[in-house]
Amino acid sequence: MAFEVTACDPVHADAIAALGGERPGVPPGPLHRPGQPCLVCHDGAAGDPPAFSVAGSIFDTPSTRIPVAGADVHLTDSSGSLPRDFTTNAAGNFYVPADAWGPEFPLSVAVRSPTGADVFMRTLAYDGSCATCHIDPRGADSPGHVCVVLDDGGTPL
Repeated sequence: MAFEVTACDPVHADAIAALGGERPGVPPGPLHRPGQPCLVCHDGAAGDPPAFSVAGSIFDTPSTRIPVAGADVHLTDSSGSLPRDFTTNAAGNFYVPADAWGPEFPLSVAVRSPTGADVFMRTLAYDGSCATCHIDPRGADSPGHVCVVLDDGGTPL
């Protein structure tokens, strides 16, 4: 259904096509597409999939794609409203339905891993899709995917 709506927007249609197909054995839903920019599809344009205001994935280390289930993602918007906490699922994904919270950007972001390690994002988030900036591979254009432990065992700052 989303393709029908985006067919008249070639840039949006190309962004969706660039995501590729679903992984075998993982149906569309809360556990699919970890590490991808969720709001490309969950933008509310078609109504299905549902719109998210913020969504992303948390992984273990920079060099692995092991999802972290049970991480707490702490978001504070720039309006001064109460901070919001969301928990990652088995795929490391968290998402905020747009009708549940419409934050005022930019956001401050912190993550607490299930082991108690705290990670604070040094910059502000100006987009609701974490993977808009946090894409692989890590390089001049991206810090890489969001992780809670460095490869040497330290904590990302």
